[in-house]
Amino acid sequence: MIRRCDDRDFELICAIINEAALAYKGIIPADLWTEPYMSKKELQHELEEGVVFWGMKMLGRWQV
Repeated sequence: MIRRCDDRDFELICAIINEAALAYKGIIPADLWTEPYMSKKELQHELEEGVVFWGMKMLGRWQV
C-alpha cells in the first residue's frame, strides 16, 4: 500500500533523510555538512512550506 505520509511518520522521515545523507558525507562540502544533516526543526519547516513525502509498506514495515 502506498500513502501520503503524515504526522505519524515524522520521526521515520527524519531518520531516513539523515541516514541517506551519510552516503554523501565527504562529498557534501564540509561547510554545508551538519550532524544531523537535517534537524527536526528544518524538516518541520520544509513540511510547513509544502514538501510532501509518500511511503510504501513493504515486508510489514513502512518505507518512505
